[in-house]
Amino acid sequence: MSSTADKRSRDRVLGDEWLDWHGSDEPSEIREGKRTFLVLSLVALVGFVLLAALFWYLVLPRFEQFGRPYAAAFTAAVAAGAVFFLVWYALLAAAVLSRRFYLAVCMSRGRRLLFILFPVVARLASSLGISRDRIGHSFIAVSNRLAEASPGRGAVLALLPRCLSAEIKRELRDLCSAYPDVTLHTAPGGAEARAYIRDLRPRAIVAVACERDLMSGIHDVAPRIPVIGIPNVRPFGPCKETAIDVEAFREALEFFNKPS
Repeated sequence: MSSTADKRSRDRVLGDEWLDWHGSDEPSEIREGKRTFLVLSLVALVGFVLLAALFWYLVLPRFEQFGRPYAAAFTAAVAAGAVFFLVWYALLAAAVLSRRFYLAVCMSRGRRLLFILFPVVARLASSLGISRDRIGHSFIAVSNRLAEASPGRGAVLALLPRCLSAEIKRELRDLCSAYPDVTLHTAPGGAEARAYIRDLRPRAIVAVACERDLMSGIHDVAPRIPVIGIPNVRPFGPCKETAIDVEAFREALEFFNKPS
């Protein structure tokens, strides 16, 4: 069994995010909804609020020694921070789960907070037996919902990985040819993709990759550049003859090519 797994890991060129893979079985397709990330984010935020309350309880007596105004200011600061994050989460959940696009546009600017929260959510997910790829898939679904249409000048970059099957590549190439503003590029790795984005300066990106690469890429460019991530399907394991939901790719192209 071990020799078979090792052989599987050697019959492909592994990307940076999969260098620790040694041929073990991986789910070929992940379908994790937005609610997984949202629920675990709420748990993490409640934990932060409880820690803030404990901190307030332990430190408040020291502020009271300086006088009531100092204690009141400290209490107000802690309460304001807790309220801010809880209101932010409520608006985020409403933007992601509702069809009110204006909410999604408003919350897209606060997406950086999601990346600050993600490591905690990922650890919480791992403790519950939820894999890195599953929680990443859920995060990407949340991030996609917050992407802005961003009409205007500049190309829409369709970024593909080298591991897609030839048939899928042809299909996506045909789709992209129907949109004059779409530039199609196949990137052999994350560093090359980032360099191409810097040179092209697209107004939006439709990125196809595994959950791990998408997480890294979205973290680097969003919300400066709107990104919709399309996770790939891996019937033969990572980095070999992968496929995607072509309809989801078409919908992403149409989203960024809406009439202004």
